[in-house]
Amino acid sequence: MKDYYSILGLTKDSSLDLIKQRFKELAFENHPDVSDKKNANEVFIEIYEAYHILSTPGKRANYDLLYDKYINKTKNQIPNEEYIKADIQNVSFSARENAQQKAKVKYEDFVKEMECFYKKGLKGNGIPYSYNMHKTLGIYGGVGPMASIRSKVVSIPIPRSKKALSIHRLGFLIKVVFFVIAVLVFKLDMLLNMGLITKILISAAILLTGGLITLLIFRLSETKSKFSHSDKYFLVEKYKNKGYKRGFHPMMSTTPIGLIAFLIRLIF
Repeated sequence: MKDYYSILGLTKDSSLDLIKQRFKELAFENHPDVSDKKNANEVFIEIYEAYHILSTPGKRANYDLLYDKYINKTKNQIPNEEYIKADIQNVSFSARENAQQKAKVKYEDFVKEMECFYKKGLKGNGIPYSYNMHKTLGIYGGVGPMASIRSKVVSIPIPRSKKALSIHRLGFLIKVVFFVIAVLVFKLDMLLNMGLITKILISAAILLTGGLITLLIFRLSETKSKFSHSDKYFLVEKYKNKGYKRGFHPMMSTTPIGLIAFLIRLIF
């Protein structure tokens, strides 16, 4: 008998929310499209199978009866034990077949079956938001300008529904429009007889207005901003704890380029 709790690295008293979170972690790290492990395919199938049983309350309750008897070695008698065994085996077989198909698709397509992170109650059936992170491993190839930074990069697809995707695109479009207006006001001398500082302040106010309108749309539609909320996604937080930083290259965190990238993300 398989120990599904052990496969997910959990215990029998783990909550359903913890089971779901653990599955998402392991699925991301072991999906054949992402992992470089030789046995990633089989590991992913085992994880999917365990999750399928433990995330279904009725199936989990029946599995727990078998778990106590055969894993914990209790002497409890199980009513209709043979029926429960057959049911769990059938569900496990079906889950493995389904997992084999999921293992063949790209992870970005697989993640679309998860819950949208940016808008509650919806599936992440839109284009996932890719949150790039990197971790500096060291410097090699010399010193100074001759040296190169070695790093490990990970791109975390965050589930996003089609509705959230539309809201994010609308917010981006609004910010672009107000950015263009701010540039035109500053560059084309629309504010005649105004000093440089005044022009800067007015342009900044225009950018701020675009941002506030976008924020209002997010609030009214109950949609989280990809800029200010993506770093709260549990996988992002997990990799932060491992020493990863936002960005696809160490230059994003070791040079002024990182500050520029931050400002661009803040505006758009």
